[in-house]
Amino acid sequence: MNQSEADQARTLAGEVTKLIGTFETDSTLTDPQQAIDFLTLMHTELLEFADNPADDRLRRGIESRVTNFIDLTRKASHQAA
Repeated sequence: MNQSEADQARTLAGEVTKLIGTFETDSTLTDPQQAIDFLTLMHTELLEFADNPADDRLRRGIESRVTNFIDLTRKASHQAA
């Protein structure tokens, strides 16, 4: 059984919440607040999308956030190396 997009968005929002908690308690980033702010915005957009999965504006916003997050993670891992 496949999850609906709304359910997937809620699941991802829950994972983002866990990630925010990790950054709040133990982060090796130079500026963890920037990551927390970014993830908090992403979390909010995921929940908005879960409530209205037909909204293409929200869909594009989430796609952009996920792509930016992946890019930021790559950049941080290269800086740490």
